[in-house]
Amino acid sequence: MMKSIIYVAAYTEVGIERTSSVSGKKYYTPDVDESTKPKVGMVFDSIEFAFAFYQKYALAGGFTARKNAQYTKDGVVKLKYLVCTKEGCKTVKKVDTLDEGSQNTRIHRNKPSKRTGCQAQIRLELFDHNKFRIYKFVEEYNHSFVDEDDLHFLTAARSLTYQKEKLLCAMSNLNIGPVKAFNIMRTMYGGFENVGVTASDCKNFKNDINTYIGEYDAYMVVRCLLRKKEFLPNFWFDYQTTDDGALKGLFWADEDSKRNYFTFGDVISFDATYRSNRYNMVFVPFTGIDNHNRNVTLGAALLGSETVESYKWLLQSFKKAFLYEPQVVVTDQDPAMKRAIEDVFTSKPIHF
Repeated sequence: MMKSIIYVAAYTEVGIERTSSVSGKKYYTPDVDESTKPKVGMVFDSIEFAFAFYQKYALAGGFTARKNAQYTKDGVVKLKYLVCTKEGCKTVKKVDTLDEGSQNTRIHRNKPSKRTGCQAQIRLELFDHNKFRIYKFVEEYNHSFVDEDDLHFLTAARSLTYQKEKLLCAMSNLNIGPVKAFNIMRTMYGGFENVGVTASDCKNFKNDINTYIGEYDAYMVVRCLLRKKEFLPNFWFDYQTTDDGALKGLFWADEDSKRNYFTFGDVISFDATYRSNRYNMVFVPFTGIDNHNRNVTLGAALLGSETVESYKWLLQSFKKAFLYEPQVVVTDQDPAMKRAIEDVFTSKPIHF
């Protein structure tokens, strides 16, 4: 019987490895072309140009750079440090687990630190009034670098192009989440390394969109429904706002809902669900029963409060949409609903 043997490739550290003759510690230097290396005396038109050059050198070498401290005088930057992202060490805040007050102040979860106290850096000084010159370059890193096959995982190497942002937005409109959207893009582009971003980047982009929308999301919904009504004459919706413009009621019914009501609208049921959404509004579906004893949707609404006035507005919108009243209304015996039904439905339908 033959046994299969699986070999695991040994990890090889990336970069040119050296050992200090003084301390005996290992350090690494990027194995890159000399033309991409920073050199003392190089002059740049701005800090941004210098950082772009250092970032290009970092990506070629397999690490990521970031901006660090600066010295400013009279509002003018005189000195600027550009360092490796592994520069410094994470400060650890001790928490006494027996002290309840100490535990309550810990609002951030502990994360492993990627910093190794790396001293690699370039230092810039103001030169000729508005330019910056490298006056110090430290090329020794106390860590190895990212392999060439994994460079696309570096933060500086990841970016969403405009076309990919449009694709994510289009899939979001189809209720496709950012992780599934990333997997679709991975298949389209032929691999993780060809997408240019990670699944986390897609989730962050979706969060940025939600943050950008902010308080205008209700306005966008109303505008979308208005546009839908222009192209679908049988589509109906109504809304009401507070004095300061906040949405407090929204009702809609499409052509299928109207068709269902005209056929199976003798008996309807409506009930307000629990306030489970971020807007603290209740969802109110209108439901009927077809000739196969299956539920059919007759309309839906969002309400900011479960008061008599809110339900009266909702039922009045319902009458405007369907033009006639049902014969039987089934609810959960909410007093506010019962009062609104008696006031709005003048034909006095049977109420359960």
